[in-house]
Amino acid sequence: MSGPSTARIGSTTDRLAATVSEIFAPAVLLTLFLAAAALQSAAWPGSVLLAAVAVAFTTALPLLGVLLLVRRGRLVDHHISDRRQRSPVLAGTLVSIGVGLALLVALDAPRLLVVAVICTVAGVVSVLVVNLWWKLSAHSAVAVFVAVGALGLVGVSAVPLMLVPAAVGWSRVRLSAHTPGQVVAGSVVGAVIGSAFALLAAPLP
Repeated sequence: MSGPSTARIGSTTDRLAATVSEIFAPAVLLTLFLAAAALQSAAWPGSVLLAAVAVAFTTALPLLGVLLLVRRGRLVDHHISDRRQRSPVLAGTLVSIGVGLALLVALDAPRLLVVAVICTVAGVVSVLVVNLWWKLSAHSAVAVFVAVGALGLVGVSAVPLMLVPAAVGWSRVRLSAHTPGQVVAGSVVGAVIGSAFALLAAPLP
């Protein structure tokens, strides 16, 4: 699907939707989630190094690559709105995350952080496979994953974060970036992987 129609581009509601999509973009939410996982599971100052490694290879480098490709005209935008352009980018992201995961293991990173990165890999693979024929909402998948995963990290105090996926889903539909069905499908993927993180990250008996 294309972006919002010309008649709606300048509306206040569309500007709000665009802002929500940017503030709660997958790279932003995953960066915050991985940093929180590192800071919670490792002692200072080692946690800072682990957070930097996780974020650099999972979100920062892939996002930098996307921005460079957009600048060169190889991608339509930094949200990769054209489904056909997503597969190579997601494949490259998996390579980057794999390198980061290897470094985290070499640095003896806490199990919680390693599980968070592995669950991110599962999310990228899921989106990559589905996007071979259908444009699943990565925004919604990540938003739900982070919200559910946060419950596993900090407990019920993270419940207010459940509002984020609702806002993100609304924004993607409002901007005509996804259909309601694509948002729901992304949310289901995020919920499954977020629940898996909460279970896997639980302390071993």
